[in-house]
Amino acid sequence: MSLKKPISLLKNRNFLLLWCAYFISAMGDHLSEMEILRMQNALGEGVDIIPLQARMMFVFFIPFFLFGPLMGMLADRYPRRGLMIFADIARIALMLFFATLIIWLSPYSADWGPYLPLLFVGLFAAMFSPARSAMLPTLIEDEQLVEANALIRGVGVLATIISAVLGGWLADNMPGVAFKADAATFAASAILVFFIIAPKSDRTQVVREERFIPQIAGGVRYILCHRRVMQLIIFGTVYWFSAAGLNSIVPAVVKHSFGLKSYQDVSMFRAYLVVGMVLGSGALFVLKDALRSEVAITWSLIGAGLAGTLMAVSTISWWSNSVAYVLGAIGIMVAGFFGSGLITSYNALLQRIVPDRYRGRVYGVLDLCTMTGLLLACGVLGIPHWEKIDRWCGLIAMGIGMLMLAVGLTSLVIRHTNQPDPIGLSITRGFNEFFCRFWYKLKRVGPCTVPREGPVIITANHSATPDPLMIYAECHHRRISFLVAKEYTGIPVAKWFIGSIACIPVERDANDANSAREALRRLKNGDALGIFIEGRIPDPGEVAEPKNGVAMLALRSGATVIPVGISGTVFRDGIAAGFFAPHRATIRFGEPVDLSEFPSKPSHEELNAATKKIHGAILDLVELNKVQPRD
Repeated sequence: MSLKKPISLLKNRNFLLLWCAYFISAMGDHLSEMEILRMQNALGEGVDIIPLQARMMFVFFIPFFLFGPLMGMLADRYPRRGLMIFADIARIALMLFFATLIIWLSPYSADWGPYLPLLFVGLFAAMFSPARSAMLPTLIEDEQLVEANALIRGVGVLATIISAVLGGWLADNMPGVAFKADAATFAASAILVFFIIAPKSDRTQVVREERFIPQIAGGVRYILCHRRVMQLIIFGTVYWFSAAGLNSIVPAVVKHSFGLKSYQDVSMFRAYLVVGMVLGSGALFVLKDALRSEVAITWSLIGAGLAGTLMAVSTISWWSNSVAYVLGAIGIMVAGFFGSGLITSYNALLQRIVPDRYRGRVYGVLDLCTMTGLLLACGVLGIPHWEKIDRWCGLIAMGIGMLMLAVGLTSLVIRHTNQPDPIGLSITRGFNEFFCRFWYKLKRVGPCTVPREGPVIITANHSATPDPLMIYAECHHRRISFLVAKEYTGIPVAKWFIGSIACIPVERDANDANSAREALRRLKNGDALGIFIEGRIPDPGEVAEPKNGVAMLALRSGATVIPVGISGTVFRDGIAAGFFAPHRATIRFGEPVDLSEFPSKPSHEELNAATKKIHGAILDLVELNKVQPRD
């Protein structure tokens, strides 16, 4: 097993090329939006801007809805790099003639004609999207997925900031130039993608001779058989529905609630959204895999829901324009922060759990579902001829906020339904896991081998004060009750945690028969106990002798013994100093220790031998951490 540190993303040539290509093409996706609105006189007196904005998004994204699964199948069937280049070249041609196409098509429909050229641009964007998302995991290591998606999301929204401001300026000062600039961005993207050296992947497992429809159906069957994938697609759908709704009402909020009238004002307010998204991506880049994607998704939904509610509050008429603007800016920035966390996390999780041979089709279905949400929001706002709909932008924002909040709370309940702890303690467990991974730099090597049921003793070397927290952080499916020194129960926060996971206090300097009897009773009830075989934290350089308690309890109860090796911690004298000290901890769970050679009522020599065997298994894991270091 190789634990060699993967090459840094910022030194990974293929990733950098994909990253830069995405940055440039993301600029192209938004650069001409203000120019299209300008051609429709969107900020003129008496013009409702929400339907215009909604129609523009509707037309661009409907190919994702109509052809998402087909494009995903192509990404599994053909070289992904080639599909991306072809999509870029097609968009270059379209953007060069975009203004002419608008003029030609406008007479056919006053409402929809100006936006029909976007239908073809969206078609090739729908081809580009699943190919890019499916290619990314083949260029990097699994442990880099959150970091990579955060970088991609961050640079994408940075491109949106630039394109929003630049697009607004071009619309006000250089009409028509934005379309040519768009063509240049897609040309640059195609050149960068061309130089990516795509590795050979599992894509060859998809049989090309099989017909298109059965291949698409195979991807759908895979999704229907995997509940986690279905849940992630639902979360993505809610995100895009909500994002489309908020994006559509931004011009109306700026125009009516804040009293601002220029295209640049609309672009600048939208920039707060993408600033929040950049900050959200930056936070996940710093945290890397310290925050589990499932946890990030739940709290991102809740946070975005609260932010949408704040944006709705900003539209209330009793605020002055300046106060309303500040509240709205905070709301949309926070929405961007959590929205970025949501989309980054569900993408990283999908890329991690979906095999490469299905990944393109899964992303194709994801595009279908997410664009269904987007088109539903845009269609409801843009297709009917609502009377003075701009005046209802506050209620629309409130509805979106309540939807995301409800889905986030539902996600919280679902995620904790099958957990071994009550929901309050389960949230605490999640915070403990985050703290250990972020502050202690905790990394688990290999799987957690603790059985899901039955009596079990998890026993480890004792290297630092937070050792129990580290074990608890990396065993998600069992509630582990530790044998702890009685003095820890006098510390307020520790006392609550010790009580909540039903730890057993032990008199450190006495032969505590009551604690031993309680531990034996718990094991006979099928519980999981955590015991440090050495009984205490040894001083630096000291070799601690193991105690016989673990072996005695295991043999008397018949409990499974799981050895755990902890390394990379630093010694600090004192409970608080040890708890807050930064570590670089590695934890490794071993296979169950075979104690079948020993009787249930061992002699003193047999008990010593069993203890030596258990302790030896622990030391082997600690030594393995040194031989196969995490970096």
